[in-house]
Amino acid sequence: MSAYPSAPQLVDLFNWASPGMVVTDGEGRVVLANKAAKQLLPDASAPGAEVAAALGVEDYQALLASRSVVENREVPFSHADFPKGYANLGFGEADGTVYGFWALRPTTTYPTPSPKPAPQEATTATAWIARVDAPDADYTPVTEDAVPLVRAYYDHCPVAIHLIEEDGTVAHANWKDIAIVGATEAPDSYVGHHIRQIYADKEIVEDFLGRWDDDAPIIDFRADFLNKGERVPVVIFSTANVEGGTLKNTRCFVFPDNEPGRKRDRVTALDLAF
Repeated sequence: MSAYPSAPQLVDLFNWASPGMVVTDGEGRVVLANKAAKQLLPDASAPGAEVAAALGVEDYQALLASRSVVENREVPFSHADFPKGYANLGFGEADGTVYGFWALRPTTTYPTPSPKPAPQEATTATAWIARVDAPDADYTPVTEDAVPLVRAYYDHCPVAIHLIEEDGTVAHANWKDIAIVGATEAPDSYVGHHIRQIYADKEIVEDFLGRWDDDAPIIDFRADFLNKGERVPVVIFSTANVEGGTLKNTRCFVFPDNEPGRKRDRVTALDLAF
């Protein structure tokens, strides 16, 4: 099995991911930005824009020089309904050039899925994914020409990424995802196996498995993974790549929870309140 998802999978992952994905150069200027990033930063996501400055990351050069890893830094977004959230940032090389690799997630007022209909307000996770999925004539999807940079993103951005197949098998997982479930020393104990084994609350994953074929998103949802028997609080942003009613793979992004002591979210199957 390849260490990377296929080129078409990487292109799909970048274009239609639910978090913002941005690649910047040594000056903090945008090289690539996906559709979700364009929602959060309409002007600062354009090629050549100074996204580090727009996010208030004034120490970008120092972070680059030390190749620091940044997780869950609070940042502002220029979006009326989602004006703030968190950035993860890592650095690495592609074709001999050093880039910054960003994962941006907005703060929402209500996750999806949930045990009851989300309030009809513009700041919920349901509202966020509706904006990401809405047609945007101004967004030009990346093509396979971008694959080398997307592979570098997969290798260096400090956000856990995994792609799950229709039967629940983890088809691909990046280094961060493998680490967050404690499988760094034996990746094959995780990759190639059912995703069910890494969720602390089995009802949660069973509910998720029933949603993927319907392309039902899981956005800003707090759950617990298992790392060698210990609970790891995470925040999940996941959507499904569905073609002709068949799940091709999921696009799952998993962040360390910035509020690990916060009550875990629940789903319809559990019939519990938040």
